[in-house]
Amino acid sequence: MHYIKPRKYKTISRYQIYRQISDDSVYTETFNQTKIDQNNDVYHEVLSSEENRLDIISNKYYSSPDFYWAIALANDIIDPFDVPQGMILRIPKINSLFNYKGPLYSRI
Repeated sequence: MHYIKPRKYKTISRYQIYRQISDDSVYTETFNQTKIDQNNDVYHEVLSSEENRLDIISNKYYSSPDFYWAIALANDIIDPFDVPQGMILRIPKINSLFNYKGPLYSRI
């Protein structure tokens, strides 16, 4: 999988915040390009027992495996099943997800 160069729109478009991902076939999908603030983030080295398991890492830092997507988003990981041992991950603080214009801001 790889990123496709973003489209250039002549006018303002609601699709400007999305990037496209392709797996070299006709199928592409959009992925939210929201950035997560880097305020006092923690860094984590992936252990052999955590390889390809962002849910385990999420549970360790957030007490819930449900926030695996935040770790993937903060580290530009497309495939959560491709996280090798030894990779250094940026773990955003949980409150940075709810900050103004953060990925969960509109859900408050």
